Amino acid sequence: MASWFLHNPVFLILLPVLVIPWLNFSKNARALTFPGCSLFQNAPLPKTKTKRVSEISLTLCLFFLILGLAQPSKIIKNSSVKIEGLAVEFVLDISGSMAESLTLESGQAISRLSLAKENIRSFLQGNNSKDHPNSFKQNYEGRAGDFIGLVAFASRAQLFVPLTLDHSAFLSVLDKLEPKKVPGSSETNISDALVLAIDKLQSIPDQRKLILLLTDGEQNVVAPFSGLNPIDLATLAAKLNIAIYTLDVGYPTGDKLFEDTASSEEKEKRRQAQQGLRQLAQIANGLALDASDEKNMAEAFQKIGQWEQQSRLSLYSKPSQNFYPWCFFACLLFCGLGIFSPASRWQRIA
Repeated sequence: MASWFLHNPVFLILLPVLVIPWLNFSKNARALTFPGCSLFQNAPLPKTKTKRVSEISLTLCLFFLILGLAQPSKIIKNSSVKIEGLAVEFVLDISGSMAESLTLESGQAISRLSLAKENIRSFLQGNNSKDHPNSFKQNYEGRAGDFIGLVAFASRAQLFVPLTLDHSAFLSVLDKLEPKKVPGSSETNISDALVLAIDKLQSIPDQRKLILLLTDGEQNVVAPFSGLNPIDLATLAAKLNIAIYTLDVGYPTGDKLFEDTASSEEKEKRRQAQQGLRQLAQIANGLALDASDEKNMAEAFQKIGQWEQQSRLSLYSKPSQNFYPWCFFACLLFCGLGIFSPASRWQRIA
């Protein structure tokens, strides 16, 4: 269905100037008299219709000039097109505690970070990948159309992969990440990592934006470079329509080994970390998910894949033609008619 729109509608405020050709300047003309004017008193006057040709022509000239400045265009149709993919920033904890071992169902020991990397790969590639073991049990297609980026953090946050559609390059960098084990560089700086992720996601204007935060602890860097805390950044993300999903890979509530061996201080820190991640996700319109073992982590990624669909419909409008050149042509045409009309002031002066 055809429809019209104006590129610069602000020029329509000039429409009141259309009254200018109808202003009567005859009083000013009588201020200058000539001897013998009485000779012309009995001269025949132009017909009323003829006199108005000039005013009408100049009015139309101004109208088409204003319309041309507003730049009218015509849209033939609006059509819905499918936009593939989301913009996803993976924010991955590589602090020293991510080196702690978990035991898989097969009895194999694996670090928290290695399990996270395997599940990220499965999340992106789906069940159809034949070149890498897949931890997802249910049918899952993967995220081939997503823009993905990688921010990793310990005491400092660093952008490892800018947002890209090249998933192979992303996975190549991901595989090389290892936990930081040197004291002073192995703490957890969630704040600066979120700052980097939010900043990079703003460069993608149209897609839905997600941050997937994988961590096993709470913010323990006292003075992050950004000067902000994770809750402040969750509020900022919500204002920018960026959802944050938190995947908690730390000890789950009620873990027997942790409860038997951890001190009261460690238990309190763990409780605060869980509470902080839940609050962060809630503020940023995401979800807090348990990813503490092989089964829970796979289920968490699968839930995100199901909830965050890649495809969405967007209205696409195609302008068929710009009509302002024709408006300027009409402006010149009526300007000529107004000036060269026998009843115009210009002709009477001549």
